[in-house]
Order: sequence, then structure tokens, then C-alpha cells
Amino acid sequence: MITLAGSQFSYLADAEGRVATVLGDARLSLARESPQAFDVLVVDAFSGDSIPVHLLTREAFAEYFRHLKPGGVLAVHTSNKHLTLEPVVKLAADHFRKPSRLVESEGDDEKAIDAASWVLIADKGHPIFDPIGGAALGEEIEPKPGLRPWTDDYSSVFAVLKF
Repeated sequence: MITLAGSQFSYLADAEGRVATVLGDARLSLARESPQAFDVLVVDAFSGDSIPVHLLTREAFAEYFRHLKPGGVLAVHTSNKHLTLEPVVKLAADHFRKPSRLVESEGDDEKAIDAASWVLIADKGHPIFDPIGGAALGEEIEPKPGLRPWTDDYSSVFAVLKF
């Protein structure tokens, strides 16, 4: 994948910042690193409709927040045809007393663009949630009654199935 990313796409070569590519499970790789002080950390490991549950647990979010600098933003991709993942992400954000908002984009079949759902998480008072003279980005996430937070010891996809 790393060779393909470098030879078939220009994103890495065109990046203006320092780019480091790490091969391996994202959560395990982050755990081995010292805090990185990222401005933005994107969790977008979902291909198709399968989900790596271990990336949506409280313990995983603790790792993500360890790598964000104060004022940083965590963006979690939650698009899924069969599961409503936004309430799971909201519970994890709530545990760390951080607000979260759902941002959705529409698809365009003609251009082969799928609709997408993202949950943004940042510190209270962050400009994306508390803009000066404007509306907050995204929408509030509706809690799902009875949904338990996902941890390394507990998760249930049945609780978030779409019907």
C-alpha cells in the first residue's frame, strides 16, 4: 500500500508538511509513539461496511487525544450502510468531556461520489463549535437510549444496527 500510495497518487509528494508513513495497525502504531501534537487526527479506517471495533473504544480515543495538541480536532469517519456509529463516537467523546458534531456530505451518483458522515471532536469553545458571528459546524448527535460505551472489553454492533 505504501508503494502504491507513492507511485500512483500525488498526495504524499505534493504535501507541504513533513510526511511520515507508518505501516501497521493505526492504534497499535500510535501507542508506540510519543505524543505527536497533531492539529488534526483523522480516523478513516473503514473500508466497505466492516468496522474495526477496536478503533472506536474509549481506550482508542484516549490514544487519539494523547496525540492531539490542545485545540486539535479529531475527525472520525462514520459512514456505514448497516450501522449507526455516530452515537458510539459521541459516547466516547462525552467520556472525555469533549463536544462532538456530525458533518455529512451528499453523494453524487453521476460523479461516483458517495455520501459521507464524519464526527468532529474538539475541546469546548473550539471555533468549529463556537464560531464568532456564525453557525456552528454540523449537527448535534442524537444519543441512542440504552447504548453502552464501547471499550476494549465490550462492544455490540447489534445495538447500532440500522433497521
